[in-house]
Amino acid sequence: MNKDYPNYDPKIRDQFIHSFQDRGMMKWGGFYLSDHTRVIEKSSKQRAEKERRFLRERMDFKTISQRLFDAFSNHKEVQIQLAEESEEHDIYATILGFVEGYDETGILVADKVVAVNDIWNCQLIEN
Repeated sequence: MNKDYPNYDPKIRDQFIHSFQDRGMMKWGGFYLSDHTRVIEKSSKQRAEKERRFLRERMDFKTISQRLFDAFSNHKEVQIQLAEESEEHDIYATILGFVEGYDETGILVADKVVAVNDIWNCQLIEN
């Protein structure tokens, strides 16, 4: 008993100290809005995808042209990696789709016009 705190019981204090479990960072999770958690998840997925990208072996112009012609004439899907880097030296995502057409400026794949000279690697996707 303490005269300043008449209801003080050292057994209750000891029980609280031994049974309390700090949840660490979990207790702060409730302060995040769902928009914040969505943005954090999205950015971590994008970061993980960027880390998985790598440059494949560079192909020569003739081989790329043959593969694109094969894909166009046989309606096969292609995966194209461009020979460009972003300002942060990241490798752009590969373009996946069918060769829909071509002209003197390049080819049309997945609604994107790509110059053949800008292609680093071209793979045929076998189904």
